[in-house]
Amino acid sequence: MAIYAIADLHLSQGTDKPMHIFGPQWQDHQNRLREAWLEAIGEGDTVLIPGDISWGMTLEEALPDLQFIDQLPGRKILSKGNHDYWWGTLGKVEKLAAENGLSTLSFMKNNAFLVEGQAVCGTRGWLLPSDPEFRTADQIIYEREIGRLERSLHAGRSLLGEAGGEIIAVIHYPPLLLPMKTSGFCTVLEKYGVKTCIYGHLHGRGHYKAFEGEKNGVTYHLVAGDYISFKPLRL
Repeated sequence: MAIYAIADLHLSQGTDKPMHIFGPQWQDHQNRLREAWLEAIGEGDTVLIPGDISWGMTLEEALPDLQFIDQLPGRKILSKGNHDYWWGTLGKVEKLAAENGLSTLSFMKNNAFLVEGQAVCGTRGWLLPSDPEFRTADQIIYEREIGRLERSLHAGRSLLGEAGGEIIAVIHYPPLLLPMKTSGFCTVLEKYGVKTCIYGHLHGRGHYKAFEGEKNGVTYHLVAGDYISFKPLRL
C-alpha cells in the first residue's frame, strides 16, 4: 500500500477551460494523467492532491471532475488550491460527495487523516512575504493559513497518539521559495517534526523558484502536475 501525490490537475469537464493554451506540456493532460495513474496506482494506494483540482466555479460544475477522480483507483485526499472556487464549506463539499457516491474522496480542512501509519495534514497556504505581489492585506491571510496548518498538524499528532509516527504535510502554495531561508510555514512544520511536505502551485517558469530537498529535517517536493509530467509521485 503506497502513498502518491500530485497537485494542480486543473480539470475542466464541467466548464470550458482548455489548458493547452498554457503550453505543450498541458496538451491532452487529462488523458495522460489517467494513463499514468492507472499504470502506477492500485485500489489499496492513497493519492494526495494538494489543490487546483477543478476549474468549476460551483459544486455542480466541479462534480464531473470529482467523479473522474473518484473513478480512478485508490483513496484520494483532496485539499483546496487558489483556483478551487467551487470549494465552499467542508460540510457542503462532503454533502456533495455523499449524495453522488464519491466514496473514494476525502477533503482536508482543519483536520487530518491517518494513512499507512502516517498522519496527513495540511492547508491551502498563501503568498509568502518575499513575493513581489505580497501586500499588507496578504499578511492577515498568511497568518491565518499558518494557524490552520498548525491546527491540522495538532490533529495529526492526536491521531498518531503516544506511539507516534511520521507526518506528511500537504500545502497548495509553496511553503518555501528559492532563495528564501525560511517562512512561517516552515517554522510550524519543523515544530511538529514533519518529515515530508508536498506542494504545488508553481508552473512553467515558476518551477525555477521551487525548493526541493531536505531543510531542517523536512523534505520538500514540488508535485505540480506539469512539473512531474502528470505522473503521480510516490512518496
